[in-house]
Amino acid sequence: MGTFSYNKSNKLSKIAVLVSSVIGFSAFSTVAAEVASSADVADETITVTGSRFDRTADQQLTVINTIEREEIARLNPKSVADVLETLPGVSVTRNGGAGQSTSISVRGSNSNHVLVLVDGVKVGSATLGTVSFNTLSPENIERIEVLKGPRASVWGSDAIGGVIQIFTRQLKGGEWFAGAEYGSNDYIRGSFGAGMTHGEGSSTLSVNHERSEGYDVYNGAEVENDDDGYKRSAISLKGSQQINSNWQALWNGQYDKGNTQYDDIYASGSADESDYENYLWNLATQYSNEQFTSKLAISQSRDYNENFRGDDASVPVSIFETKRDQVNWSNQYLAANSLTFTGGIDWSNESVHGDYAQDERDIFGAYVLVQKQWSKLLAEVAVRYDDVENIDSEVSYNASLAYQFNDQWRLSATTGTAFKAPTFNDLYWPGSGNPDLISETAESYDLTLNYAAKDIRAYISIFQNKIDNLIAWAPTGEKDDYGWDIWKPANINEAEIRGVELSANYQLFSLDHQLGYTYLDAENVQTGEQLVGRSENEFNYMLSYGWERFDLLASYHYQGKRYAGNDNFLDATHKVDLSVGYQLDDAWSLRLKANNLFDEEIISAHNYFSPGREYFLSVSYQAF
Repeated sequence: MGTFSYNKSNKLSKIAVLVSSVIGFSAFSTVAAEVASSADVADETITVTGSRFDRTADQQLTVINTIEREEIARLNPKSVADVLETLPGVSVTRNGGAGQSTSISVRGSNSNHVLVLVDGVKVGSATLGTVSFNTLSPENIERIEVLKGPRASVWGSDAIGGVIQIFTRQLKGGEWFAGAEYGSNDYIRGSFGAGMTHGEGSSTLSVNHERSEGYDVYNGAEVENDDDGYKRSAISLKGSQQINSNWQALWNGQYDKGNTQYDDIYASGSADESDYENYLWNLATQYSNEQFTSKLAISQSRDYNENFRGDDASVPVSIFETKRDQVNWSNQYLAANSLTFTGGIDWSNESVHGDYAQDERDIFGAYVLVQKQWSKLLAEVAVRYDDVENIDSEVSYNASLAYQFNDQWRLSATTGTAFKAPTFNDLYWPGSGNPDLISETAESYDLTLNYAAKDIRAYISIFQNKIDNLIAWAPTGEKDDYGWDIWKPANINEAEIRGVELSANYQLFSLDHQLGYTYLDAENVQTGEQLVGRSENEFNYMLSYGWERFDLLASYHYQGKRYAGNDNFLDATHKVDLSVGYQLDDAWSLRLKANNLFDEEIISAHNYFSPGREYFLSVSYQAF
């Protein structure tokens, strides 16, 4: 393919055209909604990721997408990435299918610039700085919230591109479910969950096991020609107990264990299989009255991975294990109906297993958030201080302002900063770490226009994010004993990301429509090239329909061509999925799912292929 030429004026003119066209679309949608109903209906969606406490949509000043259990069930995903990929501004790169290595980018940021939480507990590897999404089971998920843009002012390190929070299943006492599924590549799954009542409280236990023989995920020369399967098991427990009218105890835990087979792309006889065993637990107590809420939580998470060669026990085993102990104290005070104070203190200790020059560090953070309402004007300011052991401290902020024109239209503007602390591998990897690194930092701007009525909810968001001190490998100017250049991580790169994000959910002709579009201009400032792996255009469309006992969900995902480095590009891809459900009675249901219905050849990383056409049939029982 030809080389990529970057013209900033052309890019800005494209953004201007997109904004004007989308505003025109929003105006058309307004007319359609008024024809459908003249009633004004508020969006009652509750989210917690923006402030750590329950907020309605009209109290949120950042873009937050939510995916509920009902939609997850209709999607019938094989990975968390399958769910996240349906959202605008979220891009997925896979080294194959559901069980393979997967990275998530939010609004063009790096995969390690997204903070991932499970029930409020930070998860992921402290050595790599990323989260292994292929280890998480969609069957154990109740809801996902994806916050777009920086939120280090509330959550601390990593939240440069956004925050992804996953909430595990939660049932009422006496409710339970069970399911089984079989499909392509000898995929098989079994799941079970039950809600239990104990006095003034309840707990939910969810269990899931699945496995697949897989397929050959890599198409390069002289690489293993075998199927790359996976298996994973997960169990989660979540509950609460009301002690009295003010005090409540809460707990949750999750355990994930599995195995993934992959291809050794260098054909060097190195590892081609890995076992993982991750867990988290969280114990909390909460006090609340009409004006004040205080929550103290103690938690721990572990990320464990063991790499080996499946057919040769003589190959040395590499083990990576990190632990994170956390203490969080969060508070919210409603000073008046229009003034809210939120603040708290976080402490964590990260430790790693291995021959590192330093194998643990303490992180301390304190934050405060103030939100004030004046008639149609809503303002919010958040500031946080973080001290990471042996690294310079960071101060992060968010400042937001929103104006409610009427019951349907709202315009909000946000600016903020964020940072990501260097990982243990960056700082202390034996023989090549650089302990002089500083944190990567970012500054962003966001302008969002929202529309909400009975039959339509839509927004258009224009954003910019400038990231400095990006860590990359670079020559030190020194030579080793063999005369080779010595390379180490250094704060040498800089990126600028601009884009437009559109989302619309509406009803038309008795059909539910959901569409999302993202235009992205992600540039390496040093070279003027586009950042590797980013698509300029990405589009999602889902159409759903329910009739008596049937429901249907059709989805289409388009990902434009992506820069792969060295003047190479990956081709644009089109993917169509279809899910059909039938309710046998009040409890029993069947679902048939077809992935990649038209058998599109999809390459999301160099020479790594996603599965071709796949079929899955599931049966489930729900006593709700």
